[in-house]
Amino acid sequence: MLTASYANWAMSMQAFNRGQPGLGVLLGGGLALWSFWIVGTWLGIHFGNAISDPASLGLDMVMGCFLLAMVVGGERNLRMLVIWSIAAIASLLAYWYLPENSHVVVGALAGGLAGMIRGGGK
Repeated sequence: MLTASYANWAMSMQAFNRGQPGLGVLLGGGLALWSFWIVGTWLGIHFGNAISDPASLGLDMVMGCFLLAMVVGGERNLRMLVIWSIAAIASLLAYWYLPENSHVVVGALAGGLAGMIRGGGK
């Protein structure tokens, strides 16, 4: 759900940056994501062992593709470069030195904190 919510947020931010209202995209997308989350959870409970090696099908690349879409489709300025760089460095350090999968949370928190510190200016 986390990667899907990134895409939902990215789509609403793109609409907002174009001067369009993004709240409907955010809420409507959120409701659709929640519905699919419930169905996907049920499917995972009942059929979760059907794919024994997700990496062999390339399913381990889903989060990377969403993050790439957010970077490519987002603002392009020095502020965003600094924020994404801090998030990437923090995530890599967490990947190397912290428990498995903690790099996702660490990168998100580091990027969010960098964005708060840098403020909303460009």
